[in-house]
Amino acid sequence: MQLTACGMADVVCPAVGWVSTITVRLEGDVTAVSNLELCTAEGCSVPDLATPQPASPKSEVPDSPGPSPSMAPFAASQTAVNAWLFTVRGLLPHEVTTRVLANDGSLLAQQQSRLEWTRVGGSEKCGGPLTTHPITLQLSGRPQ
Repeated sequence: MQLTACGMADVVCPAVGWVSTITVRLEGDVTAVSNLELCTAEGCSVPDLATPQPASPKSEVPDSPGPSPSMAPFAASQTAVNAWLFTVRGLLPHEVTTRVLANDGSLLAQQQSRLEWTRVGGSEKCGGPLTTHPITLQLSGRPQ
């Protein structure tokens, strides 16, 4: 007696545990930079509380309560003097605004960027983490 399979094997996907990220790099003089925000229509990034953040006068005593960390579209961590990594929380945006702030809260630079997402792990059937090309923002050296 011969048996044949008449269906495809079930695909078992691992539990969702990946994160999608956006890297932002600043070019130019970063000495006046205190903070970098990534924003969408839903709100702006908040510091990733699991990652130590450099202290700044602006971050020690906020002017306003700001967005709830659990509702922010991104968690931010500074990875180098001129680079930040943003972890996406929720839906993947197609466009973001990058805002570079000075110690006194003034806007040093701002740029809108369209994002194209690429999977960097996982599989077509199960999904996986996504990333975009790094966003590069040129600092001119004078506040806007």
